[in-house]
Amino acid sequence: MNMISSELLFGLAQNIGLFAVVAVVFLQIRSRAAGWPAPLANALLGVMFGGVAVLGMADPVQVAPGLFIDARNVIVGLAGPFGGPLAGVAAAAVAGAFRVWMGGPGVVAGVASLTGAGLIGVLVAAAARRSGRFGNRHLAVLALLVTVMAPFSFLLLPPDMARRLMDTALVPLSLGNFFGTLALGTFLRKEQERLDLQIALTESQRRFAATVANLPGGVYQRVLGADGRLRFPYCSPGFFQVMGLPPTERVTLEALNRILHPEDRPRVYASIHASAETLDPWNLEYRIVRSDGEIRWISASSRAVRRDNGDIVWDGIVTDVTEAKRNEQALIQARLEAEAASRAKAEFLATMSHEMRTPLNGILGFARLLLDEDLTPRQNHHARLVRDAGRSLLTVIEDVLDFSRIEAGRLVLTDTPFAIRDLIANCAAVLRLEAEAKGLTLHAAVGPDVPDWLRGDPDRLRQVVLNLLANAVKFTEHGGVGLTIVKIADTPAGPHLTISVTDTGIGIPTDRQGQLFQRFSQIDRSRGGTGLGLAISRRLVEMMGGAVGVQSQAGVGSTFWLSLVLPEADPPVRGRAPCAAELLVLRRPLRILLAEDLAMNRELTVAMLLGAGHRVDTVVNGRQAVEAVQHGIYDLVLMDVHMPEMDGHAATRAIRGLPSPVGSIPILAMSASALPDEVQRCHDAGMNGHIAKPVDRSAMLDAIDHAVQGIPGLATRFAQTRTGAVGTDALPGIAAEPIPLRQPLDLAMLRQLSDDLGEDACARLAAAFLDELPRRMSRLRVGDVASGVAGGVAAEAQALIAPSASLGLVRLASACRALCAALRAGRRDEAAGLAGSVVDAAEEGARALREALPGDRAEAHFKSLAKDIVRTP
Repeated sequence: MNMISSELLFGLAQNIGLFAVVAVVFLQIRSRAAGWPAPLANALLGVMFGGVAVLGMADPVQVAPGLFIDARNVIVGLAGPFGGPLAGVAAAAVAGAFRVWMGGPGVVAGVASLTGAGLIGVLVAAAARRSGRFGNRHLAVLALLVTVMAPFSFLLLPPDMARRLMDTALVPLSLGNFFGTLALGTFLRKEQERLDLQIALTESQRRFAATVANLPGGVYQRVLGADGRLRFPYCSPGFFQVMGLPPTERVTLEALNRILHPEDRPRVYASIHASAETLDPWNLEYRIVRSDGEIRWISASSRAVRRDNGDIVWDGIVTDVTEAKRNEQALIQARLEAEAASRAKAEFLATMSHEMRTPLNGILGFARLLLDEDLTPRQNHHARLVRDAGRSLLTVIEDVLDFSRIEAGRLVLTDTPFAIRDLIANCAAVLRLEAEAKGLTLHAAVGPDVPDWLRGDPDRLRQVVLNLLANAVKFTEHGGVGLTIVKIADTPAGPHLTISVTDTGIGIPTDRQGQLFQRFSQIDRSRGGTGLGLAISRRLVEMMGGAVGVQSQAGVGSTFWLSLVLPEADPPVRGRAPCAAELLVLRRPLRILLAEDLAMNRELTVAMLLGAGHRVDTVVNGRQAVEAVQHGIYDLVLMDVHMPEMDGHAATRAIRGLPSPVGSIPILAMSASALPDEVQRCHDAGMNGHIAKPVDRSAMLDAIDHAVQGIPGLATRFAQTRTGAVGTDALPGIAAEPIPLRQPLDLAMLRQLSDDLGEDACARLAAAFLDELPRRMSRLRVGDVASGVAGGVAAEAQALIAPSASLGLVRLASACRALCAALRAGRRDEAAGLAGSVVDAAEEGARALREALPGDRAEAHFKSLAKDIVRTP
């Protein structure tokens, strides 16, 4: 019995061993069929598994006539896991068909066991697929089920044969099936994994080769051995192409030396050794010289790794960057050209500004001086046309410069608190007379929920609003113009405001509205302008974080609006109210040195300064200016920037190098270039301020006052240095005490108003003022002041200050200021006397104004003014 079992077990082992040998061949064939359609490949695999089972049945272990055992169940059971469901079915079918052909009493049991083994293999394979892979636990389950299933086929045999088989073959058959399945399955799984790995490696190599072939460069591996030798174990075809080497040439150090540019060779090797020491990535751009003499730029990058044996390995890529070195050199050249063009543009604008402002300075200045003279009506008309034409040209220059500053990003917005209602009222006042001259109404309104004080750039906001208002008045012939500001929302950043300018003018066709905010775009060229105003306004509003737009209908009118958020601000802290004596102080006469090379500008500026009571000396270049301040005594220097021999910048630096007090004399630049760069250059040279040409007389005098504010006259400082005390008579032109205002009317101020508004508008303004004056005087009673009813008196006096000052009624304006100051301080006795002074000044001012502005329309208003003014004792 034991001998039979050993024989059976040995036979099964031989059978399984034969299967293993055949399985290797099977797996090799299977690897070749990897690219076939899946059903066909699986069916073929099943036939192969079945063929191997048939091969085992060709030499079985005989148990009895017509009854034998072998390892066919093992191979059929493994068909499902290693070939798929179709392979398991096919293997069972092929092996079963062969068993039927062999015949004998055990045919039914044999076919049943094959069917069971195949079914078990398919089910275990399905479970393995759900878990992801056929592992050891699946193989163990398969072996156990195949082993347990086999004895059940004995029930299909005749009883005597079943008993005999149970006695002789059960143990060896079970051991053979269990361990045979485990052994052959493990063998197959390992071979399968090896083949899968080989297939994956082959595919990976294929992908690597395809990737390398499609790279815009070459791939290489460089090894620096522990012995110091540099080797290249792998170089892709692209490497040879990039480096200009023959594809058949072996990459060696000598080959690299031959193609490396001589100037770059030391740098290349030094960088390789540096990377080897630090193991930092190796990135370098260097040049090679190809066999035809062409020089190419190469970019190489790789990562360094140290192996266990001490070798340093770099795996990296090389690319030809010659063309890139060229979208780079071109870009650098383009940038340099753009910067040069920007500088040329700035220089051109500065030059053009200077060249245009210089003659404009003469045109506007002399036109103003001419208008101060006694001209015939025709001459006066022509002089006004010259002045207005000059102002228009100056507006063009300012618009072009503003737009240039914005485009260059050099225009910087300020951030200060301002009163929005005052700003809106000021804008409306500027355009109201022009609107009334055309018979138009102009009204302005601010929503009650708009805060009184906001933070932003009031000058630029005023510029935008004035531009929109001026356009509305210009393009409106009938009806009126309205300026409104409303709050549409509250935001965390501040109130969201909308400022609208509505008119009843010519309107704008829909197809042309998109052009409005573009530069040099004009709807009606016949009305003048640069076509830049709206473009500048749009850019300014966008810089403030807002937006602009328009709604218009041709022939009906337009509404231009701007929407922006401005933070709410607290009112600035006011200083104390000036006392009456301070309000009566005129400008301090100064001794001024004017450095100006153009005779016309010298004559004009001197006339302006002399008219303000200053004393003036002149020089024609910077060198003479430096000499003059060393030998003369001056309170201030007006320094032209562009002069021969030594310009204003150099002259200022030379003066600043002189000892005090001469070296610290206030210096104001005078330049026709108002660009920020020029202003900054003046500041850097040591100048105290900048006056733009054409020179505005008021602006120049204000700049002079600001420059010497709080600084005693230079002559006074000389005296203090020499005597140790300040002498008020050191210079005859310096006033030691406030100068009282004796004249009721300042003709220069009245002429300025007439120049600015025109004779007709000025006359209407004067007539309206004088119409209102008697009523205000009747409400300004001395008795009210004495009796303690001071609030109404102060309000009337305050209301008279601005219009009287605008018309040149300086005594009346000063008297009203003094009265307001006394009332604020509670000095009622003094206020009662000042109220009488206000009435006296009003009577004298009305008479002087009537004499200064004769004319048919104004005469009727002026005749009865003196007797209409009510005086209350």
